[in-house]
Amino acid sequence: MLKIVGSIADVAEGQAGLVTERQAAACGASPAVLHELLEGRVIETVIPGVVRLRGGTRPPFPQLYAHWLLLAPDEPAWERPLPAAGVVSHGAAVRVYAVGNLPGPAAEFTVPPNHTATSSQDVLIHRAVLGPQDYREVAGLPVTSPGRTLADIAAVGSTDLEGLGRIATNLLQRRLATQTELAQALEALELPGTTGTGADRLSYLLASVDGAETAANSGEDA
Repeated sequence: MLKIVGSIADVAEGQAGLVTERQAAACGASPAVLHELLEGRVIETVIPGVVRLRGGTRPPFPQLYAHWLLLAPDEPAWERPLPAAGVVSHGAAVRVYAVGNLPGPAAEFTVPPNHTATSSQDVLIHRAVLGPQDYREVAGLPVTSPGRTLADIAAVGSTDLEGLGRIATNLLQRRLATQTELAQALEALELPGTTGTGADRLSYLLASVDGAETAANSGEDA
């Protein structure tokens, strides 16, 4: 038993304290052993299929991290190629950046078109080809960049123009992105009620919320 726990701990150490049940099984933990570890409070359930080794680290977004692990339940986090392994996106990315709280499932990911992941009640899967510039690591998770996040939200119509403006405002106020970065992300989008360049669209979004001028000034490029 101790050897099994040690093997699970080795995996958990590289995954913010979390392990999928399939990874635990590969370490030698049968369902009966997992049940015993749960009863003994050695591990705890995060979501169905993922457990956390108690006494270790706890990720800032445990359920989101757990859902990300389940995109490839056999593969260690440190071996996953990015962004092909899946990236936190859309409403979930907005929540990770703490710039809004859009309605929607607990987890949203963007995966390549040929990825086998499917949507469920708690997870919404989007399919697109992402480049290295389209994501960054935030709180131990791969997350779409602020500009890409804003563009994704606009493209799927998750909120109205004022809602987009508030997200853009918060991104600028928190210095998570510059006006130039957000404008570039909006360049190829067609937003109802807006015309012109990406910079014109961004100006329109910022003007739709109170304090837009202050937010724009705080996000000026250095």
